[in-house]
Amino acid sequence: MQISESPFQVYNASAGSGKTFTLVKEYLKILLQSNDKFLFQHILAITFTNKAAAEMKIRIIASLRAFSNPEITPTNNALFALICTELDVAPNQIHKRSQKILKSILNNYAAFNITTIDSFTYKLIRSFAYDLGLSLNFEVEMDAISLLNEAVDVLISRIGENKERTKTLIDFSIAKANEDKSWDISLDLKEIAKLLLNENDSTHIAKITQRPIQDFIRLKKQLYRKQQEIEKQFITIGKNAIERIETTSLNFKDFVYGDLPNHFKKLITLQLDKINFEGRLHKNIENNHLQYTSKATAQVKDEIDGIRDALITFYYESKTIYDTHYPTYVLNNLIAKSIIPLAILQAVNNVLTEIKEDNNIRLNSEFNQIISKHLKEQPVAFIYEKLGEKFRHYFIDEMQDTSVMQWENLIPLIDNALESENAKGEKGSLLLVGDAKQAIYRWRGGKAEQFIRLSDTQGANPFLIPKNVNQLDTNWRSYSEIIDFNNAFFQHIAKFLKNNTYQKIYKIGNQQKQNDKKGGFVQISFVDEGLTAADKYLVYAEKVLEIIKNIENDFDKNEICILTRTRKQ
Repeated sequence: MQISESPFQVYNASAGSGKTFTLVKEYLKILLQSNDKFLFQHILAITFTNKAAAEMKIRIIASLRAFSNPEITPTNNALFALICTELDVAPNQIHKRSQKILKSILNNYAAFNITTIDSFTYKLIRSFAYDLGLSLNFEVEMDAISLLNEAVDVLISRIGENKERTKTLIDFSIAKANEDKSWDISLDLKEIAKLLLNENDSTHIAKITQRPIQDFIRLKKQLYRKQQEIEKQFITIGKNAIERIETTSLNFKDFVYGDLPNHFKKLITLQLDKINFEGRLHKNIENNHLQYTSKATAQVKDEIDGIRDALITFYYESKTIYDTHYPTYVLNNLIAKSIIPLAILQAVNNVLTEIKEDNNIRLNSEFNQIISKHLKEQPVAFIYEKLGEKFRHYFIDEMQDTSVMQWENLIPLIDNALESENAKGEKGSLLLVGDAKQAIYRWRGGKAEQFIRLSDTQGANPFLIPKNVNQLDTNWRSYSEIIDFNNAFFQHIAKFLKNNTYQKIYKIGNQQKQNDKKGGFVQISFVDEGLTAADKYLVYAEKVLEIIKNIENDFDKNEICILTRTRKQ
């Protein structure tokens, strides 16, 4: 029985728009569409947190229990009424099926597959442990950072064992000391080692770790020579200009604010980050303003006028070189600082592998990479065989925080369900729910753009099945004043976003309809500018206390929540 116009459904669900309600409703519709009380075993619902998985399980069980009540009718249960209508099945039929399904789930609870994506990935890894050459009883280490730090400490303790690596690390330490920075290189190595855990960088890191140290050293020397060439051009112009000034009796203070000679001095000392070609000096030159002060003597004016054209020529020459080479110069400096840590990355990875093998552990953060590397080429039937079950229906919550690698690992399984039919001639289904505006896990591979493309009717679709995009546009949680404020505020700031895609999701996603909750209160306050950090803490606290006192007659204390950016605040 087909329960929707397309088996591939995408829901844009802004805050308070009934996302969990929709997930539960669609899940129950699949359960209750037939008399198969074991259909739940072929449904996989993936959430992002254990709390969300537990909440969905509780709500499904609670709904089935309510539907199993002999006194249930469409008039006393809104969800029951919706399901009866959308499935076009008689209420007594839904009631009987609910009783059987509830009993079946409770008797086979382990097959009630509502889980986090990390748990499902772990289940896949366990199923393929033998094929991947992994120990069948390995332990999972959740604290990857601590293990990385241990690997770096072990590597540093082995200084002296490998001549080339030792020289590289010592040179790196000396270079840091010469820059008046801490000679302790462990912090730099621990920071760069985090790249080993980043899914988005895995392909590039794999290539880097295959390179010998000599390649990195060679690259650093090339960058150093390039930087010297650029620096020489700046220094030459600066010196030529200063020498031209020194042919006169002029002092730097004879120039307006000393701007022009100070500009050339910055070139000589390579204070390039302090140069501003849109500042006061540039505007004065562009507007052909005089370069001497109002109190300048006739001699000073004559001498400055005499060398003015030459200095302006030097100025524009420096600007041309700056515009052409400074972006490359900055980039090269950033690369140069990371080259040595990157060169040691393979060694860190080797020590990390040793620690994992010695302790029979695997990092939770590497599971997606293992699957991507080894399992994507396997036939779907073989994957299902290893799992011991075959899923026909997929639900994915918080899609905006699902990483590219996690999604790509799921696509073959989902595609098989959507394209193939079971013995009854029924195909599978997929339901994605997300909100790009609530993406918070970019640091661990989440990519909001992935969901943005999927939720666009004209956007990407990895399957041959057409998708049906739905907008949950009513905010059932907030009061009318809150909804109106959010709609107006976010649509206003959307105009300032340069990215058209982001602009679109804030405009569309913040046109929420109101529910029947009228009222609410919004207030925005600003503290005076120019306060020190210490003063701000005190002023903020006093302002918050003032607001609480002003509203304590209208709201209970447990209805007030104070959010800060940091724990210290």
